[in-house]
Amino acid sequence: MLCVLNLTHTAPDADLLMISAMMQNAQEMAGWLQELTGRAALALDLAWKPTRQARGCVTYEASRIKALEQLLTRAKRTATTKTTPKAVKDQLSAKPFAFFCLKQTWATVDRNDYALMPLLDKSVAFNTGTSRSGDWYLTPNGNRVAAEIAAAAAGDGLKTLVFVQSTVAAEGSVKTFRALLPDRRIELTEAEAAMRRRIEEEMGGAQYCYLMLDDAGHVVGGATSHHAQLLKDERDLHKSLFERRDGLDALFATSTVAQGMNLPSDIVLIAGDSRWDDSQDKMQQLAAHELLNAAGRAGRAGESGQGFVLIVPSRVIDLDDDANQIDQHWMSLQGIFAQSDQCLTIDDPLTALLDRIHNGLEVGDNEDYLLARLPAGAGGDADEPAREMLRRSFAAYRKRQEGKVKWIESRIDASLARRAELAPQEETSGLAQVASSVGLPVEIVVSLAKRIDKGKFTGDTVSCVAALFQWLEKNPSFVLQLMRPSDVEGLFGKDYRALANTVEQARFALPVLRALTEKWMAAEPLCKLELAAGTPAASLRSCEIARHFANRVVPDIAFVAGLPARILAARAVEDDDVVISTTIATLAGAVRRGCDSPEVLASAVHQGREVSRVGARSAFDSVRKYLPAGNNDEDFDATLDRVRQAHTVALFDED
Repeated sequence: MLCVLNLTHTAPDADLLMISAMMQNAQEMAGWLQELTGRAALALDLAWKPTRQARGCVTYEASRIKALEQLLTRAKRTATTKTTPKAVKDQLSAKPFAFFCLKQTWATVDRNDYALMPLLDKSVAFNTGTSRSGDWYLTPNGNRVAAEIAAAAAGDGLKTLVFVQSTVAAEGSVKTFRALLPDRRIELTEAEAAMRRRIEEEMGGAQYCYLMLDDAGHVVGGATSHHAQLLKDERDLHKSLFERRDGLDALFATSTVAQGMNLPSDIVLIAGDSRWDDSQDKMQQLAAHELLNAAGRAGRAGESGQGFVLIVPSRVIDLDDDANQIDQHWMSLQGIFAQSDQCLTIDDPLTALLDRIHNGLEVGDNEDYLLARLPAGAGGDADEPAREMLRRSFAAYRKRQEGKVKWIESRIDASLARRAELAPQEETSGLAQVASSVGLPVEIVVSLAKRIDKGKFTGDTVSCVAALFQWLEKNPSFVLQLMRPSDVEGLFGKDYRALANTVEQARFALPVLRALTEKWMAAEPLCKLELAAGTPAASLRSCEIARHFANRVVPDIAFVAGLPARILAARAVEDDDVVISTTIATLAGAVRRGCDSPEVLASAVHQGREVSRVGARSAFDSVRKYLPAGNNDEDFDATLDRVRQAHTVALFDED
């Protein structure tokens, strides 16, 4: 919302195109955009879609499930273990069936509108759980079942996209699929082989990659994953392999794919209709739009106008076809799949935040962020830009449509009063505008500006990054305001989560963050970062901590590294004598790309994205001796010219 409000303020003549296959209130959104821009807005609300899916649910014969439940009950009576013994588990299997609806949506409960079809010519194994009362019950073993179905589909030349609920589940399912089709091999194209080389350079070896290759360089097993822990080249490589008709048979993915990625999926399997909710400390069913959005990946516009969707529910669903009875859990799924894809009402997140501030409830991180991002005027009425922004919001538009103008003004007044408490009026200056532009409390920006004034950021790139960490070490309360708490937490385990408060967590995290940042900027491979994070050499595996650092934490640190340049740029508007050095101007980019000087960054930019971070540094080291002298006041284009010259001279020298 803040992005849209700022964009339309900065570029009022820009046209806006908002697209969502799931949106229910397109007409309402169009009315707001028309008011926001002062130009006509068209709501295009079509039920038509370029692909159609036959949607079904995995079920089992009720008589078989009843027999297995009785087996568990008998075994529990004589058991000496808390969990189900292996000898009992080995008996828990049944043949899966697909209960397909013959219509686009599951709009009816008429049996004639559904078809029951066998899925496999063999049984699949169930797992078991233990209730709070100690009883054993069947669980669907959904990831394994999905892998079995995907492997069977591969035998018929069908590509399957399988949605799972976690990275661990994705990688575990890939291993299961490989075991089912161990002889499957896919040869890499030239472009894919180049991506693989970059991945191995970045990771520090083939053994740390998710994708398994044989000695000939061919992909083993016919399946791979797609999730947030993949590096960019890995995401591109895995996607490329799945897109090829002669490529991978199955892709096991988390919700990273569900948001609109167009893949050639003949079948979509949704392994589980629920996920663990930490806040509720229990499993919660996925929202309707999440399930329907995942289902929409079946088929591919322009290639295949139809596809199959199968959901493997989080509970075992049994069907007694003779008695026309089905498990109650299916009814909850029917309520979801009975809806059209346009099932999501787009809301304004500001509504709830403004209500909380107005009602005097405890203000959390989201409310603080909103208040920090409200713009401040440079003179006159410093609050007017913030008032204008909030009045232009979707939340305010809705209240005007309802005739609740007092709601709008009362929320604005409460928000500005709260902001005044957090940022006194005497701080309404260039630094306050920097703070509002980046969504930080003014005190953080003022504190960093004082460090700049003390000459702490006059050295080279490495010393400037060190100065940033020294500042954070002196102000640990700033750390989790500057960096996303969930990103930092992802590097650590239960010891970190058990700490009393965010200050203690910051003190715990900073030494690791600093060590990893230093190795990242020195272009060390991720396996070396994993060792620096404390992982034993024998347990590196896929270097999960280092991957999380590269994907999630580095952008946060780069954001912090960009603050000195923002502060100096704000001062330069009022003082022509303020000079932003090349080191400061490129500090954020150097951190983001893993470079320890402006010249190394320029070399990485010159070489482009076809070279890994590790490879780019190696290439720079080979041309360093040819680099003409420069100065720390030049703009980055001049640095780029010097580096390009060095690469050119080195090329001729080799010839």
